[in-house]
Amino acid sequence: MVRPLLALLVALGFLLWWFLQSAPKPPPANEGVRLRGVEFLLFPEEKAVEWRFTAQEMVEEGGGFRIQGGLKGERYVEDRLDLRLFAPEVAVEPGDNLRAPFARVEILKGCFRLQLSAPGRGEVLIRQKEGFFAPWVRIEAPNLRGEAQGFRSDFGMERIEAESPRFEFPAGGTFGPCTVEGGSS
Repeated sequence: MVRPLLALLVALGFLLWWFLQSAPKPPPANEGVRLRGVEFLLFPEEKAVEWRFTAQEMVEEGGGFRIQGGLKGERYVEDRLDLRLFAPEVAVEPGDNLRAPFARVEILKGCFRLQLSAPGRGEVLIRQKEGFFAPWVRIEAPNLRGEAQGFRSDFGMERIEAESPRFEFPAGGTFGPCTVEGGSS
């Protein structure tokens, strides 16, 4: 009588083990939308302005999006290229403001190259209605070179505010020709 009971317990144990192994796994936690190899358009409230991004990936994060990997952005005003943005990633926040750990910007009019912040120096904020905000900037243009802290500027570099600026302006000449593709001084 002990052998049949032992055999029955072993069989029931095996069936229970098999059932637990084949039980459906719970679905993974909701990670939101994840797109790879993206082209992304952003239409801020400002009239006739459009941002075009290409990147390896776009991820939804709590009402916003993070665009990352090989990111290149272009800002168009009235269908004309205004500036280029390169960053390791950009978070698109509600209100279409952009946040990046650091970024490089090329502004065609004026032939400006901006290095907005750097790893470990703080985030860059790009507000659609105002322009750039960065804790540190390095600027290169045919008639201006230097760096500053606490940098703020509109997209056309017409209104600039900076703390501790160290800029050079060549007397009677330029630092060289425009090196921004499609740019003009």
